[in-house]
Amino acid sequence: QRPVKWFPWTSLMLVAGLFLGINAVLEGPREIGRWNMAAAREDWRNADYGEIQGDLSQVADNRQKALAKLEDALKWSPEEPSFLLQRAAWRSQIGEYDGAVQDYNVLMEKFGEEVKLLGLRQRVYHLMGRHAEAVADAQQVNNLSKTSGIPSRAVALNGVAYAKAIGKIDLESALQEINEALKFGRNAEFLDTRGFIYYQMGKYDLALKDLDPAVNEVDRELGVNPKDADLRKRAEPDIRKYEIERRQENEQFTVFYYHRALIHEKLGHSSAAAADRKRVFELIGRDGDEKLF
Repeated sequence: QRPVKWFPWTSLMLVAGLFLGINAVLEGPREIGRWNMAAAREDWRNADYGEIQGDLSQVADNRQKALAKLEDALKWSPEEPSFLLQRAAWRSQIGEYDGAVQDYNVLMEKFGEEVKLLGLRQRVYHLMGRHAEAVADAQQVNNLSKTSGIPSRAVALNGVAYAKAIGKIDLESALQEINEALKFGRNAEFLDTRGFIYYQMGKYDLALKDLDPAVNEVDRELGVNPKDADLRKRAEPDIRKYEIERRQENEQFTVFYYHRALIHEKLGHSSAAAADRKRVFELIGRDGDEKLF
C-alpha cells in the first residue's frame, strides 16, 4: 500500500474543517438563541402596536409569548447581555420592577457600573418609589462624568438634580446643581428640571417662568418640518415600528406639558392646566401621572 502524501492545502482543509466544526458547536446555540429573540421581539412589537391602536385583545397574550421566547433564548445563550438587557426593559414596562433590577444588577456585576446601566436602573428605582437609591445611581453617574467626561458635566448635574426633584429629596442642593448645569447653556430639559424643583418647593410662580419657555421650545420642536415626519412614515416599511418609535419620542416631550399642567393647577389656572393635559393625551394616548418623568 502506497503511503498517503499530505499536501499543504490538505492540512489547511483539515484545519479549516476543524475550525468550522468547533465554530458550529459554539455558534449553533447562539444562533438558536438569536432566532428565539427575534421571534420574541416580534411578539412584543405586536403588543406595543396593539396598545397604541387601542386593540387590547391580544396585548397580554403577545407579551406572555414574547417573554416565554426570551426565556428560551436565554437557555441557549445565558450569557448574552443584550437578552438580559431586553428582559430588564420588558420587565420594567409591565411593572415587574424587582426582576428588572435583578437583571441590571447581573449586568453590572459583569460589566461594572456603566453609565447606561445606572441610568436604566435609576429609572426603575423611581418607578418603585425607591427614590434614594435612584439618586444614588444618579450621583454615581455624576462621579463617572467627573473622571471620564461621559456624560457631559451639564447632563450629569441635570440628572442628579432631576432625580432629587422626582423623589423630593434635598431640593436645595438640587437647585444648586441645576443652576450649575444651566451655566453650560439653557435648554428645555434643564429649564424643565429647575421648574419642577421649584414646583416641588411650592414656588409655583418661579416654576412657571421656567416651564413656559421650556414648553415653547418643545412646541417648536414638534412643529418643525411636519413633512419630514410624513416622509419618515412612508419610508418605514413596518408601520408598527414607526408608530412605536413615535410614541416613545412623544413621551419625552409629554413630560414638559405634564409638569406645566401641575403648576397651572396649583396656581388655579384650570383652563391652561386642562389644555396641557389634553396635549399629553394627544401625544401618548393616556393621561399624565406620577410615573411620567
